[in-house]
Amino acid sequence: MIQIQQVLGLPVLLQSGRRVGRVKDIRFDEFWSLSGVVLDHRVWLRKAYKVVHWNDVVSCGPDVMFIRDQAEITIVDKKRLLRTYHTGVIQLKDMPVYTKEGLRLGDITDVYFKETAGKQIIGYELTDGFLADVMEGRKRLFLPEQPENVVIGENALIVPASYERVLERDQTRKVTGEDG
Repeated sequence: MIQIQQVLGLPVLLQSGRRVGRVKDIRFDEFWSLSGVVLDHRVWLRKAYKVVHWNDVVSCGPDVMFIRDQAEITIVDKKRLLRTYHTGVIQLKDMPVYTKEGLRLGDITDVYFKETAGKQIIGYELTDGFLADVMEGRKRLFLPEQPENVVIGENALIVPASYERVLERDQTRKVTGEDG
């Protein structure tokens, strides 16, 4: 399982071993599938970012991400960086999650992907705030195989009321002063 928080900050290397940047953010398409990686190097004198399409990522390990070629890096204007984890126009980080009946389940702090399935979101890590994270741990919401009832809007993620029952507490991911 891939977590966005583990990918952010990874060095991005060409297959030749040359470094081209670090992972600054993750980009999504209009269906909220993983579509690319935003690099930390901005384009000088322009409000634009360097982006690598996810299909051009050769491998993504715990310590480094490899891409095919320098030519695969494209320039995307900041205004066209629509759906991302935390830098685009619409951001998943800190987006509130509600049931269709109006119950707030928490705010998104991380996103999960299956390594084998590739690009589709399979779950979210949610927080109820710092104190709840310290005392109880964060919550994980894993989606069913076909989450057709999930709505990801500009300002909120809306799920069916039955999803409240599938929330899990992750006691191992408690926030402490040591690891933030």
